[in-house]
Amino acid sequence: MKTSEERLYEARRQHFEGILAQHVHELFQRLPMLSGFWLRPDLQVAELSVFTWPGYSATRDLYEEVTQSLVAFAEDRPEALQLMRGRTFARAVH
Repeated sequence: MKTSEERLYEARRQHFEGILAQHVHELFQRLPMLSGFWLRPDLQVAELSVFTWPGYSATRDLYEEVTQSLVAFAEDRPEALQLMRGRTFARAVH
């Protein structure tokens, strides 16, 4: 049986997980070529995966845009930082 403290912690974690999911969803909406990315434990973008088409190639600017978006999010929501470390985020395809 979970203690009230554990339930509170879990509720807060789920709340911030939802906020993070919304931010990542909006990032994918804003950058249609982005298919996924992996953050190192130090929150640096380690890998970036993109959809390609003739004439398009991802540049360093895309890395910078993803990084800046995540930095801004972390500054607004520092409590979500631990949820971002070392994670892979992928576009949901329906």
